Amino acid sequence: MKKSKEIFSRIIEQVELGTTLTQVCKSKDMPALTTVHTWMKQDQKFKEQLLDARRIGAMVWLDKMQDMVMDDVEPTKVQLLRERLHHSRWVASKLISIFGDKQTVENIGEPIIKVVWDDGSLERKQSGLAHATRSSEAEDDISNDTKTIN
Repeated sequence: MKKSKEIFSRIIEQVELGTTLTQVCKSKDMPALTTVHTWMKQDQKFKEQLLDARRIGAMVWLDKMQDMVMDDVEPTKVQLLRERLHHSRWVASKLISIFGDKQTVENIGEPIIKVVWDDGSLERKQSGLAHATRSSEAEDDISNDTKTIN
């Protein structure tokens, strides 16, 4: 099957609706899964669009999960429902960053290193004999000395 914008948009649309890519590719009027993977390798834009479509599809799964939780379930199917909900939640946590369980810490700004010498005397601290290095942004304080902490 040849690439076309129409095929691309139909694939993207179906994935956004929560249909898996394997299910989309099983349709007779769609390309095989290996063909779609080849297109993804060749076309970075299509690959990014498909990833975004998967994220949107994961949100659709979350909506379906909410509906499933609100429906009455036969006691014999509770464990199956629980496993489906758990799987959908796990997939959503991997595809949608706001639902992820990974935390990142970023340092914004310039780090400050402070070194203080103290002999233990409170009077001397208050008289200003404690020394500290500080970050300097003044132009006259900048030097080419690599051993200086700026």
